[in-house]
Amino acid sequence: MTPLATLDPDLQRALSDPGFTPGRRHFAALMGLLETSGEPAELAERALRRAGAAALPAAIERAAGAAPALRAPLTRLVGKLMASGPIDPEVSERARDYLLACLNDDDRRTRRMAAVALGKPYAADAGRSLVEQALAEAARSERSPDVRRALIEALGKVGGGAALDALAELDGDDIAGVRARAELLARRTLTRGEPSEIAGDRAPERPLRVAVRCRRGLEAILAEELTALDAGSPGGALVPELRSDPCGGTRVEVVLSGRLDVLFGARTMLSFALPLPLRKLDQGADLAAAVAERLLSREAREILRRFTQGAIRYRIDWAGGGKRRAAVFRAAAAVEAEAPELVNDPTQSTWDVVVYEGAGRARVELAPRLPDPRFAYRRGDVPAASHPTIAAALARIAGARGDDVVWDPFVGSGLELCERALLGPYRRLVGSDRDPRALQIARENLDAAGARGAELLQRDALGAPPPGEAPTLILTNPPLGRRVERTGDLDAMLDRFVEGAAHALAPGGRMVWISPFPERTEAIARRSGLRPEALLRVDMGGFDAQIQSFHKEALRPQAGNDRRDGRRGDRLDRPPAGRGGRGPQQAELRGEQHRPHRQEQRHHHRDDDPEPPRAVRRHVGDQAETVGRAEGRRGRRG
Repeated sequence: MTPLATLDPDLQRALSDPGFTPGRRHFAALMGLLETSGEPAELAERALRRAGAAALPAAIERAAGAAPALRAPLTRLVGKLMASGPIDPEVSERARDYLLACLNDDDRRTRRMAAVALGKPYAADAGRSLVEQALAEAARSERSPDVRRALIEALGKVGGGAALDALAELDGDDIAGVRARAELLARRTLTRGEPSEIAGDRAPERPLRVAVRCRRGLEAILAEELTALDAGSPGGALVPELRSDPCGGTRVEVVLSGRLDVLFGARTMLSFALPLPLRKLDQGADLAAAVAERLLSREAREILRRFTQGAIRYRIDWAGGGKRRAAVFRAAAAVEAEAPELVNDPTQSTWDVVVYEGAGRARVELAPRLPDPRFAYRRGDVPAASHPTIAAALARIAGARGDDVVWDPFVGSGLELCERALLGPYRRLVGSDRDPRALQIARENLDAAGARGAELLQRDALGAPPPGEAPTLILTNPPLGRRVERTGDLDAMLDRFVEGAAHALAPGGRMVWISPFPERTEAIARRSGLRPEALLRVDMGGFDAQIQSFHKEALRPQAGNDRRDGRRGDRLDRPPAGRGGRGPQQAELRGEQHRPHRQEQRHHHRDDDPEPPRAVRRHVGDQAETVGRAEGRRGRRG
């Protein structure tokens, strides 16, 4: 035992630093602290886990001859370190053999820690059949209730025929629940040899309603994109409808008759899912039973069978957050009892079953996990980089003109320029940033996006604009202060930027950007000669900002000069923002997976207020456009 007071003073101070990673000279002292209780032991274990695989040989050696009070926490540490990253096969085998030996240890706590560790994937992968057999034998002979439960849980996670045989032999009312769950997990593991994937190139057997979601505030742009997707197809054009209610949140819904993967033509889309009919929830009703009923419905089975090639695997995800393991188990057990071909498998699922609840109803949506081809050009990223759907929205609002000289003064990873290049033709693309690493990443992304001739310059955004022609479009997402700019003078910096951008912009040009201080930057833009055209409040992932589109007045034509050739400074009949059409990208189905984002990003659409956003888009000086129901959208184009 190593009392905290006997540690080297420098090591004592380092322990309280969450970034401290110990070296080999620290291992012995820190492992001695694991025998203590309370905060010193917790700090020591965290530090050793940060050391990762480098600490594993020392932990195995120390545990082998340690007293029971130290052997149990060291056994737990061995299990944690096995998950820390790539491990030398010889060391991994030593760790597995140590844990297997601990299943017969005289100390109850050590046996339990070994069972828990052997149930993890990394331990089983070190010799699955050997681990499965050892766990089965230990479960048959174990008499300690808590160790027996740990062994049963580990058997379920390791899976396999031997595990199912051993579980079938175990009895007792005290283990009935944990055994049933372990058997479900073991059967799931046995099905993993069969491939499973979503057939995105298939069309539904009959028209199918789809819920499409985006960042809050981008619904109008998403609707425009969806309208343009399916024109000319046998099923006809998609007709978007904005929906918002307590059970399902805000989304854009369409009726799809064509291929499922056509939806990836909407570059502002975050995710899409296929909703099942709503289920009324009486007071005190079991939500898990309602989820199982929806999954077993005719509609669900038709969708799952139509779009799945191979085994049908799903995971249950709660829109309101939380794991709700007991409810997941009850729903999965009920589904398996009636439809064993539907396999609950959270680690290898091809479908996310997303559950919303509100206003006395349950809404279940089936979200397919499809390869997302849209942003395959992303080769690298920088801190606080734009989300690609936000970059796509900025580009679409700006529109595409063949004579555009586009400048992004805060180019970062270059996503805005990539999206502008994919949207349509341009004369010149220029990005600048003061960070050379960002410029390197932007170059990789732009090259992958096929942005021909893009120029990248290292310079401050408050400096002079790029040499040559004045920009006709400034397209940028500046640092918004939440993650990067923490100097306290972000507002003043953005004030100066707006003034400089207004001066640099060519007559007749436009500026589309995101402002964290919308009222302030709009006022400065107006004073600087820019006229606001569209102002959209958008969720940036935890905070709101505003997409602002400004236009600089064109030069008045000279008397007798009626040229309207679209050149900078001459064009007075500027097309509306966002009407530039879609870009030419035809990427393969690869790269990122389409799936709903994690709860904090994915389900913010549910809104506490059931009403739709008060204005999806505001056109300054013109009548506001919002997305309504289908009959209110006739005659509009994307």
